Amino acid sequence: MDFKPEVFTPSYWMEVPAIEGQLTRPRDGGGVLVIGSGLAGVSSAYWLREAGFDDLSMIDFALPHAATFRNCGHILYGTVESMQAMVALHGREAAREIWEFSIGICHEVRDTIKRLNLDADYKQSGYLVMAIDETEDKEIKESIELLGSMGFENHYVDAAKLRQLGFKNVHGARFEAGSAQAHPMKFRNGVLQNCLDNGLAYHSNVKVTAVEEEGDHVVVVTEPWGRLRYDAVVVAANAYNPLLSRYFAERRLVEPFRGQIITSKPLRHDFKVRHPHSFDHGYEYALVTDDNRLMIGGWRNNTPGGEVGTYDIDPNENVVQGLKDFVHQHYAINEAIEWEYSWAGIMAASKTGFPFIGPTTSPRIFTCAGFTGHGFSWAHGSAKLLADIMAGNPIPAVSKYFNPKMA
Repeated sequence: MDFKPEVFTPSYWMEVPAIEGQLTRPRDGGGVLVIGSGLAGVSSAYWLREAGFDDLSMIDFALPHAATFRNCGHILYGTVESMQAMVALHGREAAREIWEFSIGICHEVRDTIKRLNLDADYKQSGYLVMAIDETEDKEIKESIELLGSMGFENHYVDAAKLRQLGFKNVHGARFEAGSAQAHPMKFRNGVLQNCLDNGLAYHSNVKVTAVEEEGDHVVVVTEPWGRLRYDAVVVAANAYNPLLSRYFAERRLVEPFRGQIITSKPLRHDFKVRHPHSFDHGYEYALVTDDNRLMIGGWRNNTPGGEVGTYDIDPNENVVQGLKDFVHQHYAINEAIEWEYSWAGIMAASKTGFPFIGPTTSPRIFTCAGFTGHGFSWAHGSAKLLADIMAGNPIPAVSKYFNPKMA
């Protein structure tokens, strides 16, 4: 029987318990505070320590709702836009710079896993972007040509080969070998444990109601601990940033949207493709887990309003059914699929299409948020760039596209 959720449901990744913080009053009076303990927050704490900041604290609220634990485990080159769309929107040079930067941040995830010797189920096996109609197929071919002309390796996969791989009703695909996948909870926990072992003070269930600069400090207004003071604050709550930051709220830098994923019970089906893949301009995205489950998310573009503007984390049953129908239409799986997990997560659609990395209202209030998609790699890599900005280290020219003051 199909799983039919009636209340908040955990994701498949949450079978691995999240490391949580202390339930005591956070220390204050100085140092740097990171708000948020998902991939962006934990990575910010990690890279800040690497950059020389040693008085670090981190707080979170409603940890199980974090989008970190509700994604599909993809670590992808590029952005949510195809290269063809990127060039049309931003010009060839900007598109090339941003794509190159995205490759570097994917490699940062890989290198951090190696450096910390993390058990995060990391696999760098590539990524398949499939077209479900002729228009998308044409765009994919144009993107392949553009990427190749810029020196980025990728190639076309025709419909006949895709049928051999177990797909149906697809026209063609772009394959790019460098992308990867990993277990987001294991990665987050591993990086966090390293931070805790090196002195990070971490507190959970701290609700932030305001972040304000006062004199030479930043005051964070919290429940239940009242006003806390720090030398600097990093707001790394992604879609929830507008609820904490007046700067984000007034400028509408990000809009929340509900993304949904369903995951089957282990299947007998022999999946020929074990790497991340997507369809329909990335609106549907999938992964085959180590225990042979099909994990697939998306379909929100087929709903009124596209699931934008909500913080409601309960799954939309119309989207759940749409995903099941999509699997039936595009996968050649000859067995009844039982769906064991169904969950939603609140993601952030950026006003610019790019993350916001750097200072906001003052030189003391910073942000690392607004990933729109590809958040696994972008969160970790963006946090490294943020740490370099805060430490006054040299930063790449591409940083200008992520400056929250330019939006």
